[in-house]
Amino acid sequence: MEHLTSALVKAKAKEFGADLVGIAAGKVLDAHPPDPKHAQTPSLVSQRDNKSVIVMAKRHLTGTARLQDWNERHKQYAAELILSQLEEASLKLVYFLEDQAGYPALIIPPVHTDATRNYRAYMEGGTYGALSLVHAAVEAGLGTLGLNLMLLTPEYGPRVILTAVLTSAELEPDQRLTKPLCLGEECGRCLMACPGDAILHWGLDKKKCAPYASPYGFSHVVSHVGNVLRASTVDEQMALLRSGDSFNLWQTLLRGVGAYTGCTRCVDVCPVGQDYARYLQDIQEDIPEATPEKAARLTEMRRQQAAGETIEGLERSRRWIGEKE
Repeated sequence: MEHLTSALVKAKAKEFGADLVGIAAGKVLDAHPPDPKHAQTPSLVSQRDNKSVIVMAKRHLTGTARLQDWNERHKQYAAELILSQLEEASLKLVYFLEDQAGYPALIIPPVHTDATRNYRAYMEGGTYGALSLVHAAVEAGLGTLGLNLMLLTPEYGPRVILTAVLTSAELEPDQRLTKPLCLGEECGRCLMACPGDAILHWGLDKKKCAPYASPYGFSHVVSHVGNVLRASTVDEQMALLRSGDSFNLWQTLLRGVGAYTGCTRCVDVCPVGQDYARYLQDIQEDIPEATPEKAARLTEMRRQQAAGETIEGLERSRRWIGEKE
């Protein structure tokens, strides 16, 4: 069996397709659950194989990040392919850890909600998987959280998709970044671009975000099927069955497109990342979704920040947002 080191694990993860990889100690994630009401910790997944969390990221395609329509199917399809690649990379890494190194491991799916425990939360827009991958990524040294609590990385900003592997191997963890990458209230571009106006003051209204982030997900299936059932005539029912909504849902059932992949407007316009100035700034500088109402909310956030007022969302997530010097 190969002698297992953090460097070897990272090299294998990149060989299998990851663009970024970091390692967090399971006990650290156990000690700092992002939401104590919906605990997502390694020990709740496994009491044995919970020593290290290997977080992998793959970047979004630059071409799709240059598209401005929030409901762009090219974006959704490309993101689904990236998810598939990440799942394959996770599987290969687990086989390596188990077969070559002798350490049992588990895949933490990038798109998984525990409906048995959190179904009601899911219907309210919550997405509580086994672990919060964005928080695990911060603990693994990949980046910090932004104004809407999305992960920002130095290399690609928020334009990454995440997965993780939980293992019994005790690997040397990476250092958490403590300097924030997000400009916060000084920027606010994610707030201005959000079509659902879901960006809070260091937080996210998941119920407002969900119809855009998952435009053909479970909630939309329930709504569409309900409309078919409530139609007053057979002709109206057949028209709904033959509608564009039904066709898009059929495509989603085939590939997951639009269910686990959706709006990326906050991701597209974020200026953080080495890729933004080179590829995106000329396309995404103007924000069509901006409104006077959003601008007024952002102005109020800036006033609160400048006045030194206590900002609940910031205090709750400061560990993962970082501390300004």
